[in-house]
Amino acid sequence: MKKQESKRINQTFSIPVDISQDLHTYVKRREMSQFVSDAIRKELESKKEELRKAYLSASKDEGQREAMDEWESTISDGSDEW
Repeated sequence: MKKQESKRINQTFSIPVDISQDLHTYVKRREMSQFVSDAIRKELESKKEELRKAYLSASKDEGQREAMDEWESTISDGSDEW
């Protein structure tokens, strides 16, 4: 992941004033970009894990599988015409 970390891009976004004040109070100026990057990375990993669990749960859901089977058969019904 070092190659991705060496490439940088400037982003402009808004954050609440209280978060900005805390950031400036508790994080050194030269460490802010890394701190924010690490915080975002951590939250994104959490979101990815939530999504992975949701996909796994859906794949185990019998009703979901039946719906997919019905959808696939519906699609294949018209495929002979193409």
